[in-house]
Order: sequence, then C-alpha cells, then structure tokens
Amino acid sequence: MTQPSLDNAVTLASAPGKVLVVGGYLVLEHAYSGLVVGTDACLYAAVQTQVLDFPGVDSLSESDVPIFVVSPQFTSAWWKYSYNTKSSTLTQLDSADGGSNNFVQVVLKSTLGLANAYAPGKVQDLTAGCAAGCAGRRGLKIVLSADNDFYSQRETLAKLGAGLSSESLRSLPRMCETGTTLANVHKTGLGSSAAMVSSLVAAILVHFGVVSHGDLQSGRGGELSQVRSRKLIHNIAQYAHCLAQGKVGSGFDVSAAVYGSHVYRRFSPAVLETAMAECSSIEDIKQATSPDNPGWNSDVTPVSIPPRLVLRLADVDAGSNTPSMVKKVLQWQKASPKEASDLWSKLNAANTRIRLIWDQLNEAFTADGVDYDTALDWCAKHRSSEWKSAPGLPNSQTHRLLAELVEATLDVRALQRQLGEHAQVPIEPPKQTRLLDACMEVPGVCMAAVPGAGGYDAIFCVTLSPAASRAVEDVWSSWEEMSVGPLLANQASGGVCILDVAAYPEITSHL
Repeated sequence: MTQPSLDNAVTLASAPGKVLVVGGYLVLEHAYSGLVVGTDACLYAAVQTQVLDFPGVDSLSESDVPIFVVSPQFTSAWWKYSYNTKSSTLTQLDSADGGSNNFVQVVLKSTLGLANAYAPGKVQDLTAGCAAGCAGRRGLKIVLSADNDFYSQRETLAKLGAGLSSESLRSLPRMCETGTTLANVHKTGLGSSAAMVSSLVAAILVHFGVVSHGDLQSGRGGELSQVRSRKLIHNIAQYAHCLAQGKVGSGFDVSAAVYGSHVYRRFSPAVLETAMAECSSIEDIKQATSPDNPGWNSDVTPVSIPPRLVLRLADVDAGSNTPSMVKKVLQWQKASPKEASDLWSKLNAANTRIRLIWDQLNEAFTADGVDYDTALDWCAKHRSSEWKSAPGLPNSQTHRLLAELVEATLDVRALQRQLGEHAQVPIEPPKQTRLLDACMEVPGVCMAAVPGAGGYDAIFCVTLSPAASRAVEDVWSSWEEMSVGPLLANQASGGVCILDVAAYPEITSHL
C-alpha cells in the first residue's frame, strides 16, 4: 500500500478507446477470442482533494465526504454527492439538470468503498476537516474529459463552416465542448463508458494509495505489483461497468481500456454473481474483484499491429442499436444451434487467421526488414486485388502474408454477412458493403471492415502508407450514399495509465 496523494495534489488517469477488429459476437463466449486494438484517443479522470463549498456541505456528518463531479465538454453536466465512509453509501445531493449519471454513481460508490476496505481510514483522513475559519468541507473534485474522437464533431465543424476532414478535426482545440448534453451527444463507438469507468477507478485507487502511481506509468507493466495493480483495476472496472449496465457483457471494451491492444477471451459471468446481487456488501465486492479470485478466467494476450500498418477509423452518420442486434443474433443462435455452431467455427477460424497473420508479419519484419519494406512499398502502390500476382516478389514472405491478410479479411466479411442474413440484422448491410469494397480498391489498403457488432455507424481500414490513408479519406469525403467522416485516432498498445497533469491544462483548469 502506498501513501495517498497530498493535499491539492491531482491524480490524472487516462484509458484508451477500443476497436474490435475481429471477434464480434464470438467474444460473448469464453470458447472464442477477439482481436481488440486500443486507440490513442483516451478518456481522462482527474481527482483532487480540495475544499468544497456548495449548499448542504456544512450539514453533512463527519463521516460524509462531499464530492463534486463535472464533465465540462457537455452542457448541464455536473453532479454533487456525499459518500458516507461508515455505511458505504453514496447520496446524490444535486445535479445540473436534476438527473443522474448511473456510471459515475456506481464507480464512486464501489471504488470508494473498496478504497476504504483496502486502506481503512485513508478516505476519511484525506478528506476530514477544514482549516479554522474556512467555509466548506474538504472533499473530492473530479473532472471527466475525453479526446474529441469519442464524440462526433459534425455539428461543431458545420457551425465553423469547415469540411468533414482530418485537417478540420486537427484545427479543433483538444477536448472541445460538444454543445449538447451527455444524453444527446452522438458517440463514435470507441467505448466511452468503459474508458470513463476504467480511468475513474484507476484515478481513485491511485489517489488513495491503494494502487501505486508507479504501477501505472506508461511503458511499465511487467513486475508483479504492476500486474496485480492492473488486474485489480480491471476487475473493479468490469464489476462497475456491468452493474451500471444492469448486465454482464463480454467485457472486451473494459479490458481494452485497462490493457490496451490484445487478444481477448472473456471471463465467466459467474465471478460477479454475488457482487452484483442487490444485497451485496463491500466485502462481497472486494472478494469478487480481488486479483486472487480464480474466477477471473479471462485471457489477455498482448498484440501489436504490424510495423507501418496504420489503423484508420471512420464515423458513419447512420446509427445502429447494438444491444438489439446482439439480442437477435443470440435468439437465432438458440433457435438454430447446429447451423450457428458451424458458422461460429468458421468465423473463429477466419478471425484466428487474421491474428496469426499479424503475428507472422511482426516476425517477418524482425527476420528480414529489407524484404518487409520492399513488399510493403510495392503493395502500397497497388490495389489488393493485384497483390497475388505481383511480379518480382515470388519469394517474399511479407508479400505472401499481406495477400493472405486480404483474403482472410474478405472471408470474415463474407461470414459476417451470412450471420446477418440468418439473424436478420445489418451486421454488414449493403450500404456498408459498397463503401468497404470501394475502400479495398484503394492502392495500399489491406483491410476494410465494420468493427465489433457491425452495423451502420463505423468502419475501419488498415493502410500501408500515408498516401493510402489520404486516398481512403478522399473516398470517404466523396461518398454520397452515406455521410462518412474520418476520426484522428490511431492504434496504441498501452492501456490505463497515470499522466503528468502539467500536460493537460484543459482538464486541470476545471478543478
């Protein structure tokens, strides 16, 4: 256990967004895995102990910790709470619009309760009392912010008279205001709720000394204490996210927020049964989320996108209802078990093939960098449909793998369309098929597909050169059947981490 943050010190944590490249629907079952890539677009949680002076603070009991949470990118987005360290209860005192934020409430109640259980007295000690003659009470000020890619910037750019392009997006200030409420914002599917939950859990645990600051520094993570700290954050974040949603999902989005890019195999939902019961205690939650609980049988295998391959993401202005799509797929799976099992096996094989090719491309780069660069240079200038018959590259391992990656991607897409037809859901609807096919015709594009559960609201491409990335964006900007806009996010390997607050004045200015 480490010392908690000193007075006025700010603890700032970040957690990345996610892209489920392959494994949609299959990641719901422990028998299958998914390939999830973390992004360099992150969500941030800043926690500071400070004197809070708002109506009702002076009437709180000695056991009550006042808390003020603000999300400055949205209109009417602040919430005031009190947390009782004796009863482990959280009470909402006020909010900007009279509403509540279930995700924030669940994280505060569970994580503060667990911080108190792991480090008895630290929550109360850090926030107790106030200097003589000082108005208000010491409590927690929390600021939640996100990189712009988590929310559609279409309306912001339109108001500025700017086009829907990467150049226009780069001109916006970091963490700019959305101009709307949290309930009405158009999200881009990067997993904002999972990243928020994970960053806030991490920030609170570090702030109260339950997790060491050093265990979450970027680029570190191999020592036992670091592994244990990250697992604790993961388990608590999974619990809080599931409780806020009212169900135990696959968990890949929280896993990506905590661990970054990896191959993910889900945990058994049974591990959270006791903790999610209505009558559960803090001790129940502590046991359930403990890093020592063998019920956490999820599997996280780090993965890296091969060198020079770049993930490009697009926001499509036509939303999909993911929960209803998943529900229909599961209904079809139950009604047609044999047919579903056969299709699941084919999808799993195709998904695994893509992951193995990524691994083999990484190995090819290490084994023969010259051949790797030569093959990528050639493929970057030609359409993927031409790669198989490339003259002059008959013995290139990298060239063969790139051609196989294209085939595997097309196989996955075909199987996803079959699943969509069987379940009567638009996993890769015809509009998306036409867009993705057009992207695959761009020289230097080796992958183009719908991420996660699919639908209308997003696509991703993997390109081999800056020129290919620009050409793909040209396809998006000129596409007439749907409005397609780029995101700036790229792939990133790291997960949740603690940051230097001096580099983020956009956040600390709201503390």
